[in-house]
Amino acid sequence: MNTTKMTVGQAIVKFLNQQYIEFDGVEEPFVDGFFTIFGHGMVVGLGQALAENPGHLKIFQGRNEQGMAHAAISYAKQHNRRRIIACTSSIGPGACNMVTAALTATINNIPLLLFPSDSFATRQPDPVLQQLEVPESLTTTASDCFKPVARYWDRIARPEQLMSAMVNAMRVLTDPANCGTAVISMPQDVEGESYEFPDYFFQKRVHHIPRHVADEYEINRAVEMICAAKKPLLISGGGVRYSEAGQTVMDFCKEFEIPVSQTQAGHSALPDSFRLNVGGIGVTGTYAANVLVKDCDLVIGVGTRFNDFVTGSKWVLFQNPDIKVLAINTSEFHADKLDAAGCVGDAKVTLEAIAAKLKEKGYKSAFTSEIDAINKEWEAERKRVLDEQYNGEGFGEGKFVPCVPSWTEKIMEDYVRDIGGIITESNGVGIIREEIEDDAIVVAAAGSLPADLERLWVTDAKDSYNMEYGASCMGYEIAGALGSKLAAPDKPVYSLVGDGSFMMLNSELSTIVQEQAKIVIVVFDNAAFGCINNLQMGNGVASTATEMRYRTESGKLDGNYCYTDFAKVGEGYGLKGFTAKTPEELREALRAARKETGSVIIDAKVLPKTMAEGYNSWWHIGVASTAESQEVLEARKRIDDHLAEARIY
Repeated sequence: MNTTKMTVGQAIVKFLNQQYIEFDGVEEPFVDGFFTIFGHGMVVGLGQALAENPGHLKIFQGRNEQGMAHAAISYAKQHNRRRIIACTSSIGPGACNMVTAALTATINNIPLLLFPSDSFATRQPDPVLQQLEVPESLTTTASDCFKPVARYWDRIARPEQLMSAMVNAMRVLTDPANCGTAVISMPQDVEGESYEFPDYFFQKRVHHIPRHVADEYEINRAVEMICAAKKPLLISGGGVRYSEAGQTVMDFCKEFEIPVSQTQAGHSALPDSFRLNVGGIGVTGTYAANVLVKDCDLVIGVGTRFNDFVTGSKWVLFQNPDIKVLAINTSEFHADKLDAAGCVGDAKVTLEAIAAKLKEKGYKSAFTSEIDAINKEWEAERKRVLDEQYNGEGFGEGKFVPCVPSWTEKIMEDYVRDIGGIITESNGVGIIREEIEDDAIVVAAAGSLPADLERLWVTDAKDSYNMEYGASCMGYEIAGALGSKLAAPDKPVYSLVGDGSFMMLNSELSTIVQEQAKIVIVVFDNAAFGCINNLQMGNGVASTATEMRYRTESGKLDGNYCYTDFAKVGEGYGLKGFTAKTPEELREALRAARKETGSVIIDAKVLPKTMAEGYNSWWHIGVASTAESQEVLEARKRIDDHLAEARIY
């Protein structure tokens, strides 16, 4: 057996250079680089290997460990999970900063490979700088924090352990059903230790992404369920995107006249202009989907986790008491949710197998003009909301209602007085859609923007909608835009981010400038954690620590709004800054941004309470059942009334 003596760090780099993905006959490298913030835990270990001979791996300099890992998540998503950038950090705080990103990747089933450094395996220098000491278990370190948020976790206490650890990490990272975060914890002494690694460990490995079709029994059961359904509705999730099954879904729906809704993860897998596409469903869903599903007798979930936003906390999806659920998913776990009839297999080939049998039976749904009619009604409403502008006298009538009408007027008056912006959030989204490139990638994650984007944003550009809404992780938006740009350098990329998320994590702006990656960041500044303030006040709770207001003599945060100049913050990083307080100024800023060669930040001052709300949706939250406030008790009654109708599992 031939061997080569090298350090553990060097073996990691050499191994990752030899990992490839094969999908539908196309072979490509799997690992494209490393994001790193070098610290004492690995700068002379794994860091030495990356400096000496990185191979084809490109090294990216992060500014915040969570941010760089978020960029890696977005990079993998933009490549539909077939290319990744690994991340490495020092021990202690550097490692723990990546825990949030590990959670985000695992929730979203995105491959994320992390190499957090660890304390010494020998324990001889203990306690080293940044080491967490647990008196009852000296084997426990900060890296153990990753265990509940990772699909695979390992610690390399001896060099020879690296081989089985890396093979298992690749198994998880390339598994369509169980994809998520793989963590290889690296004691800093072991990184520099040498070992005679067998040469076969470094042979080229091609990881085939299989297209498993569900078994015959499950396919026949699915066919029977669809044939028995008069009005089925298909929900297209992230699994459709990663399976490259968008065209298959459209062909399926067109053949059998079945309407299709998209989840946040699935949006842009098929074009929004597709006639049978009724938009998002559930809590952030459209009027079309949420009304149409009332009469549906079968939901066909394809590649969706059926989270509470999709099901409307098991109320929106189950307003028909006789509705049944068919779940097509690579994961048995997800396919078994909601007491569904599971069909475990790849979205594309499983739908094709079902379609072939349905054609033999001559199946057609009982839908006639309902889909076109509801889409026409929704499109008129969508355009009305997008065009809604503030004139100082409130808003027109319609289904678009500010979140808390009794408080809205005073809040808007205060905001206009202190901040000066009169852009409505929904109109801002509409202006952006009109002004930016048709094939632009839009990245967002948290706050009220996900609801407005799922309802109002339309695109026919494949894989151009990058919404992190599994974890709804504030701070993903800017780092995620960096990841998308690195993955698709020829595409225009826009980050839509609330002021709260911008404040939480904007450090990767420096990496964006460093990489000369043109990205346009639009900050929606409503001087609040807007959607949470809506949730708070809309359920009878007084506004408390969710608006950006000065503290007054009363001791409360109820003074004037705090003005933040986000354009200047961006300029400090090296971006070109614009401030927009009116719809016209936002439009002008977007046009100017397209002409710039470098990255741009647009500080859009957006009126609070001006996002699209409702549309026959409901979200189950834990409203207090005992309170002095009558408004809270009324909100609790609304919860209980919905719970009486929601499905229980």
